[in-house]
Amino acid sequence: MASKKSIAVLGEGAWGTAIASLLAYNGYRVNLWCHDLEVKKTIEQKRSNDHYLPGFVLHKNIFPSTELNEVLSGSIWVFEAIPVQYLRSVAQQCAPFISQEQRWVILSKGIEQETLLLPSQLLDDVFPVSVHKAAVVGPSFARDLMHQEITAVNVAAYDASIGTELQLLLANAYFRPYFTHDVLGVQICAAVKNALGLLLGIADGAGCSDNTRAFLVTKALQEMQQVCLAMGGKRETVYGLSGVGDLLLSVLGSQSRNVEVGRKLGQQQKLETILQETGYIPEGINTVQSLYALLQKYSLNLPICRGIHAIIFEHKSINDFLAELMTNPLQNECDE
Repeated sequence: MASKKSIAVLGEGAWGTAIASLLAYNGYRVNLWCHDLEVKKTIEQKRSNDHYLPGFVLHKNIFPSTELNEVLSGSIWVFEAIPVQYLRSVAQQCAPFISQEQRWVILSKGIEQETLLLPSQLLDDVFPVSVHKAAVVGPSFARDLMHQEITAVNVAAYDASIGTELQLLLANAYFRPYFTHDVLGVQICAAVKNALGLLLGIADGAGCSDNTRAFLVTKALQEMQQVCLAMGGKRETVYGLSGVGDLLLSVLGSQSRNVEVGRKLGQQQKLETILQETGYIPEGINTVQSLYALLQKYSLNLPICRGIHAIIFEHKSINDFLAELMTNPLQNECDE
């Protein structure tokens, strides 16, 4: 059973704040590490995170800090919600304060561009000692979680006892975690989903029909499976909450940043202009580049994944991409 000791959450973004709020609601003291001093001050003074998750009063059990040592001290459970492009830097700063008894929970979604490492692998690469690792992934928007809408996710851990303890830590009347051993698979699906969300947004923004979008979603899911298997994940994970569940959230939901940026790209807006207007870079943009490198590393012939890169970084139009798909040799569906 999890104790009532302090829990650390690293990252004051929307998802880090939402997970901190869930844990605080469940009765735990949550030490929330904030990179931004102004966000920390706002949480202390107004009990709100106006920058990343406005409109909510934060639980009194959330204690913000800008000091990693202070946040990590005495915390057995550490939930990291750091964008993947910054995760290595933060992990290096954490390294002097970690212990083998800690359980690190991965909330990040992505693949490091330079190394092609998943978040759990990145932590192994940085930390001087081995720590227990788990991942929480699934169809979950931060704002819906803050509204306490019913949400289900995968909890992945190599050690079943760690997974069970994490389930008990998180579960309540509106949040249901389902256990799996496939730590790599859930992270792979989470990363690939971000890239696929961009493509689905592009198709929507370009005015593609329902028929076309259904075709792209189906083929995208099949390609997610191939990437997952190539990197050591399990086939069944792709058809669970962290795979098809998270992909469906991007397709059907209205809050996906990847889909939002994709729609603007589909309307022929330039990426640089979009990023300036929105003020953020969705994780999918970085993941597209990592995914393209992985296709080459594993010699995978995946036209959907390659097409996303061509549209975003090689200025190929969605119509040219679709025309190429339609000229591929005819074959059995499962042979592609």
